[in-house]
Amino acid sequence: MSRLLNCCYWVLSVSIATLTHPVAYAAQNRVTILNDAFGKQSALEQDWGYSALIEFEGTRILFDTGDNAALFQKNVERLHVDLSHLDMVVSHAHGNHTSGLRYVLSRNPNVPLFVPKAPYFT
Repeated sequence: MSRLLNCCYWVLSVSIATLTHPVAYAAQNRVTILNDAFGKQSALEQDWGYSALIEFEGTRILFDTGDNAALFQKNVERLHVDLSHLDMVVSHAHGNHTSGLRYVLSRNPNVPLFVPKAPYFT
């Protein structure tokens, strides 16, 4: 669990640093934005929602899957991201973060999903 927390802290610090000034990261430690409503990466189509692939010390975590499954798939394919080797998917139960889950599961049907139980969905 502490490794996951360390990874989450790293992701937050990398995200803040990336917003303020781009930095070149080692291939094994990086964040790849797959879906973003406000980003400026020209290779992606923008849409409401968010998705990022976090790679840290050999662990690959997909954080959210966007609002539009077809657009998420298109962005993943456009960036040549391999979803078949994920260690986990982390999200929460809002459609603008989970719409691409079916596509992820079609590529990696046994990936562990971490979605907190929210009282307003029970």
